[in-house]
Amino acid sequence: MFKARVRGIYSTALTKLLIDEGFEIVQPSAVIEERFNFSKREVFKPLDIDIFDRDDRQGVYALCTREAWRHLASSLQKRLLDVIVRKWRPQVGGVYKGLVKHLDRSGEVAFVQIDEEIIGILYPSKPLRNDVKEILVQVERTNFGSKCPVLSDKIKISGKYAILIPEERVKISRRIKDSRVRDYLRNFGLRIKPDGWGIIWRTAAATASEDELKQEINLLLEKWRKLVEMEKEASAPALLLEGLVLLNVEFPHESKRILDEIRSHVTPTIPGHHYYKAFSANLSSSVDMAENLLRRGYSKDDVLNSFEQIVQMNLPCDGDVICIRHVKLSGKEVNLGRAVIEFFDQSSGSIKLRRNIYGQGVYDGLEVEKHPGDYAISFAHIGSWYLKTEYFSKEGEFKGAYININTPIELYPRQIRYVDLEIDVCVLNNGDVFVLDEDKLNRALDQGIISHKLFERVKLEVERVLNEVVPKVLEENLHE
Repeated sequence: MFKARVRGIYSTALTKLLIDEGFEIVQPSAVIEERFNFSKREVFKPLDIDIFDRDDRQGVYALCTREAWRHLASSLQKRLLDVIVRKWRPQVGGVYKGLVKHLDRSGEVAFVQIDEEIIGILYPSKPLRNDVKEILVQVERTNFGSKCPVLSDKIKISGKYAILIPEERVKISRRIKDSRVRDYLRNFGLRIKPDGWGIIWRTAAATASEDELKQEINLLLEKWRKLVEMEKEASAPALLLEGLVLLNVEFPHESKRILDEIRSHVTPTIPGHHYYKAFSANLSSSVDMAENLLRRGYSKDDVLNSFEQIVQMNLPCDGDVICIRHVKLSGKEVNLGRAVIEFFDQSSGSIKLRRNIYGQGVYDGLEVEKHPGDYAISFAHIGSWYLKTEYFSKEGEFKGAYININTPIELYPRQIRYVDLEIDVCVLNNGDVFVLDEDKLNRALDQGIISHKLFERVKLEVERVLNEVVPKVLEENLHE
């Protein structure tokens, strides 16, 4: 049974989901401990998976052991229709023998190749000489998900209870609150730490025995000695010591909705809880207030009506300028530009957007020249699995339509947001229709980024667009 620690706005829903899927929850927060009636013995158990919010609150990061990550990904994709699971290629905390590809004149910044595809950035602990070609580096826990990981030449060796660090001091996890336990671990660590090393005691050390702690320090020191020997024999670039697998998990519209339902089985939850939590700081606070009123027994209808008024005040309206946030399956975010809301019906969720074209070139997929003065009209609907954009010349001549298949569209104060599911349907100005990039969707399925359920859902949506949306585009724009 894999052990997971969960933090953040998705913690209640994910805790329930993971328990249902056979995971054990450890080191719970005070709120989770109360909601799930956990006993104290779960508080200090070591973990296999560490889940926490992304900065944008549109999903979570999960740091997993190499044995646990596939089970987590599989469980999420089993339960959440449109969840996107991206696996970061570098291993967090992994130790590599790297090749120095570029060194600045000061020797204080280096680009180091750690495998065939990845070059990271290193800020060495002391300036490197120009003749240094190979170096032992470790992937830091910063800059998650980027193409260029941050590296360190101060190697740390991690275990269940402790981390050996290359500095003469003893540190204790902030999650260990008992001052007597902290004093004991600090003094014990000073007695047993190896020469030239320090120790960080992890949360699980609080309930481990002295023998367990001593044994772990000895094992970590032996791991370091083996690493040094491996470095002598390895050809750079090479992974010498495995780290943790980082999953970048995206929760689009449908995933948030399902997580709402899961959460509602544990505690009072307003519809749209996780969407509103990601919406803005102000609305997130309003969610907490509304659900607190529900827990205190206030009328659900009254609470939801009042909350809905707050939501409407935070939504954009006709004439506002917003961005179209187009998120790729890789995680790259593309801003398609500023658009004016020409029409927004809050009751139906229908939105009409206009973008003026200032650049030149060719419209992707349509193979039609782009000219300054052209404009694009996008038709969106909150919760829709596609975004239709029609392109026109400044005289109003139809240049073609591009129908993007995506996760259900979400509306935020300054943007609409969705994850591009690669497949697009193009309508040319001569009436020809074709489908683009099916191979990219197939590749995403093969790589485990999307589930088979989502793959099949996209296929159904393409058929619906071809049968229902395209004929209307042709009728409205090529009626002659």
